[in-house]
Amino acid sequence: MRLDQEQESLGLPRQMGLLLALALVCTALSAAGCFLASALGGWSHGWFNRFWFAFFWICTFVLGAVFINRRKLGSKPELIYLIIGLGTVLLFAITISVRTVGWDIGTHYKNTLTFSDWEGEVEKSESDETFIRHNEVADRSQGLFRYLGMQEDILDEYASVYYESFERPQSILWYVTGVEYVLYSLVMKLCRLVGLSFSHTILLMRMAGGTFYVLITYLGMKKLKFGKMLYAAICLLPSSMFLAVELGYSYWLFSLCLYGLASLVGMIQGNVKVGAGTLIKMLLALFVGMLPRVVYFPLIFLCLFIPNKRFPSVRFARVYRGVIIGCAVATLCIWLVPRLLSGFGTGDARGGEVNPAGQISYILSHPVEYAQLLLRFMLPPLKMEGGGADVEGVNLISGYLSPEASPGLLVNYGYMARPHWIYTAAIWVMLGWTALTDHDRKHRYSMLTALAALVLTFGIFVLITTSLYFDFTPVGLNEIHGVQRRYIIPLIYPFLAFVVPNVLGLTGEDTKVNMRVYNGFVLLGMFAILLCSWFTTCVVAIV
Repeated sequence: MRLDQEQESLGLPRQMGLLLALALVCTALSAAGCFLASALGGWSHGWFNRFWFAFFWICTFVLGAVFINRRKLGSKPELIYLIIGLGTVLLFAITISVRTVGWDIGTHYKNTLTFSDWEGEVEKSESDETFIRHNEVADRSQGLFRYLGMQEDILDEYASVYYESFERPQSILWYVTGVEYVLYSLVMKLCRLVGLSFSHTILLMRMAGGTFYVLITYLGMKKLKFGKMLYAAICLLPSSMFLAVELGYSYWLFSLCLYGLASLVGMIQGNVKVGAGTLIKMLLALFVGMLPRVVYFPLIFLCLFIPNKRFPSVRFARVYRGVIIGCAVATLCIWLVPRLLSGFGTGDARGGEVNPAGQISYILSHPVEYAQLLLRFMLPPLKMEGGGADVEGVNLISGYLSPEASPGLLVNYGYMARPHWIYTAAIWVMLGWTALTDHDRKHRYSMLTALAALVLTFGIFVLITTSLYFDFTPVGLNEIHGVQRRYIIPLIYPFLAFVVPNVLGLTGEDTKVNMRVYNGFVLLGMFAILLCSWFTTCVVAIV
């Protein structure tokens, strides 16, 4: 043991030296790549483009770091996931720049302002107002490199010019369910304290959310005994990584729910007794993670399926299950009570004049009609109707779960151009491969657990759709507004982990494959999908 520790202590300086040398080599290669690209592409602004440079540098550095740590692919694949995840976060944050290209970015930024200013009314600058109001993506005809630089200069110049003040929400519940804005607000206050520019503040806020997502999911991956590649493939979905970097609640919800579910799976896989501390961390992650969107609360019920033999005593197990029921009731109240108490005109303006309380009354009095509407909205036909695959949930008539809609779920970069269908097909291959093979054949979940996971994931989707029918849709309308495919992402892992049979399991205690090859195929394959889809969608346009 002592010898191993000495070897690790000696290995750390050597590895740091290798990474430093790698960084210098990557800098030279990236500069050469920019020069070559400018010569071939005829850039009018000179040979250096910081967006292209960042892409080249991060690609080469991540691949080099993976090569240096290649021996960990079999024994500690979570380390390789951490390298790839952090590299992707850095790439996305830098190359998005200050463009507001995600969903409801202005709203999330305004909420962050509210959390960062606790004295009286909240003040907005000219730049704050511009960022909140304008949601745009410059096209190639505008000369993106110069255009983005000009936009950043304008925002930086007017960041200290006062625009107006607005009242903060008075509801305590608003602050409780807005817990995801605490991290953003801390970064914002720190950046303003040290005098960073507006554009750099936005960059660091995005990096903070993305880093939080990667670190928490990395810790969740460490909880698993096997099935790590299925978990990693879901964590590295292009839509998941993009949403983690964009301002919003997704980084918080996705990471903490994935951590909690991975903790649950790890407990079921293990052979040792679980303690109170481990259970509390799992339940706390799920509960706090779901506060921004408590409609996912039924996922907590999966925690009931930890076998009794994992608990120190029968009494301990009973108390634990009672706590789960209490958590579920608390989250249900947080979600349902405000809707029951709300009046006419509340909800999202995109739905027109909406009335959540009236909508609940309508559903209760017309259950058959609403059930038919749900089935038509979700299931038929195989091809979407009512707007096409690129329309995000505004008047979708049917086919929400159709194959044609899957690009909007798996490879969606907000308001930027939709990547080629080949990336969606590649992700289906990765998800299908890991879902079928990344299991231990000797370890099977019970039929009751699989059935519960199937019912809960489908039930949550019904709840999501119904909540949008409450908040975004006029009473009794024969269509459902506002449902976007990204809302399904938190349901992918519990569905594939528990429902898909493990008869083809290749991993586990009795491994059937070379784990370095298996893990490398999945992790590097997902990284290649991320790089190629992002380059063709975003980076190649910045000239």
